[in-house]
Amino acid sequence: MTLKGDDKSDKPENGATAKKFGIKQVIVGVVVVAAGWLFIQQVYVPAPDEGQLGGPVKGLSPTQLRKFYATREVFKKEFTPEEGLGPLFNGKSCFECHGQPTSAVGGEGRDVASTGVVRIGTRLPNRPAAKKPLKEVISNLTQEDVDILLFKGGPALERKTITSEFVNKYPHDCQIEIGTVPTGTELISMRHAPAVFGFGLIEAIPDQDIVENVFKELRENPGLAGRALSQIDPLTYQPRISRFGWKNQNSTLLTFTQEALNVEMGITTFFQKNEKSATGLSDFPRCIYKYLPPEPNDVGTNMAKLAYFQALLAPPTRGPITEQVKRGEKLFEQLQCAVCHRPEMSTAPVVYVVDPDSPAPQLRYLEVPALESKPVRAYSDFLVHQMGPGLADGLPQGGAKGGEWRTTPLWNLRNKKFLLHDGRTSDISEAILAHGGQATPVVMGFKSLPDQEKDDLLAFLKSL
Repeated sequence: MTLKGDDKSDKPENGATAKKFGIKQVIVGVVVVAAGWLFIQQVYVPAPDEGQLGGPVKGLSPTQLRKFYATREVFKKEFTPEEGLGPLFNGKSCFECHGQPTSAVGGEGRDVASTGVVRIGTRLPNRPAAKKPLKEVISNLTQEDVDILLFKGGPALERKTITSEFVNKYPHDCQIEIGTVPTGTELISMRHAPAVFGFGLIEAIPDQDIVENVFKELRENPGLAGRALSQIDPLTYQPRISRFGWKNQNSTLLTFTQEALNVEMGITTFFQKNEKSATGLSDFPRCIYKYLPPEPNDVGTNMAKLAYFQALLAPPTRGPITEQVKRGEKLFEQLQCAVCHRPEMSTAPVVYVVDPDSPAPQLRYLEVPALESKPVRAYSDFLVHQMGPGLADGLPQGGAKGGEWRTTPLWNLRNKKFLLHDGRTSDISEAILAHGGQATPVVMGFKSLPDQEKDDLLAFLKSL
């Protein structure tokens, strides 16, 4: 694996290319005379959406900007069955699940009824946890306790098929049934699609800094201490600390992206050469297979482009910081919310991201100074915590137990329409009160606040 790509194309884009990808970067020629020599110095004026939601992080080079806008089009692109979409899927594009119709590219999904993912499972009958009432064990169920129902459409159901969405492409007597919850399923969990703003900064946090959060929490308040999870990077075969997903099931943007392509869109990649639903369901009509493209559908080209776009997507910005917001921030710290929702971390001094023009498995990487030694004000420790039976879905994932969830980053909270993993509420107070398990003492402290102080705390949260 090459650690750094040969990025020799760092030069001004011509007008046609800039117009094609919506780049409004201005290149100005400045004539400079020095010591009798005349030369032209180029001054780059950044694109107007730099640092804004849906736009690039600040400080990218012209080449990096060009690649960002090009890969943003791939994020919005609707894939076709010929490109590997399906046979079962939830969305035709990344934007369909990660972006409101009128909001920035990369935002949260619509309501769970339209873009939410249904995860399913049931307890294995031969395990001790199956002998007790579900409510007593739901928070501590592990992967050894649960059948993810792979051969019945699990672990995540798809609500669309290529034969139902592209009716003119297939014979009327060759139809695929959508995934449905099997009879007797014990564990059913809705998952809301989160925003992906600032994901490159999150990926660039050094592993050891996330692990150090465990020890910080043990010192500050042992009852709130979380757990760090890790996954094997399929490119390097080395462990990486996890940081993406509701249950911290992904450690890198590449694994996050390939899982979404496979599970939500049915597109197979170099890392997952078999489409989840195609191997999991046995009742596909035999006539459909001759219409399916070869696997893997994507040899890494689109996966690398999507990972690159997310890596350079700007983080959310803060709202106005008023005196009330400042009072609320002090209460946030006094209640020890900041123990887990850690206000700030930092990226590594040297950061590489995947080159979108290099297909797997020979991926090249580009150094991106715009992501180096930068603050990550995500308000998360990127650890998992036990959140109690009220939030537990019983579904272990990526090493997290049935009641464990990653500390949700709070940045962009002021723009969110749906809160918690299942989008059950849009009210911040309700979301706080739903916390249980390790967070119970913090919630009790919130309940005891006078109304004015509650308003101050909520004002602070709404500024994030």
